[in-house]
Amino acid sequence: MKDKTTAYLLWFFLGIWGAHKFYLGKTGIGILYFFTLGFFFVGWLFDALTLGTQVDAFNALFLRTGANNNNHNNNNIVVNVTQPSNDKPNFHTIADQLGRLSELKEKGHLTEDEYANQKIKILS
Repeated sequence: MKDKTTAYLLWFFLGIWGAHKFYLGKTGIGILYFFTLGFFFVGWLFDALTLGTQVDAFNALFLRTGANNNNHNNNNIVVNVTQPSNDKPNFHTIADQLGRLSELKEKGHLTEDEYANQKIKILS
């Protein structure tokens, strides 16, 4: 969470060098501000009117993405596989699910623990 007072203080004293942009995690724009003196003061003046909204947007994104907690929910992985229409055991479906789960682990989307938990769910 970012504070509006801190953002405005950075804007006022160091804003032409982009300090408030770096504070809000906008590194690219911060670098542009640094080398252009706040887009030749025009961007710096514009930020005087919009900085509060920028801080609110950052905080909303911060809360929405869950960056403020370490939520390691193992129940949030969905592997979509269609069910066969006949009454035979769906070994192909389970194998397909395990294959897709393995792909997610190999690509780095799943930790070893998440992979193990999802594998148990598929096999049970």
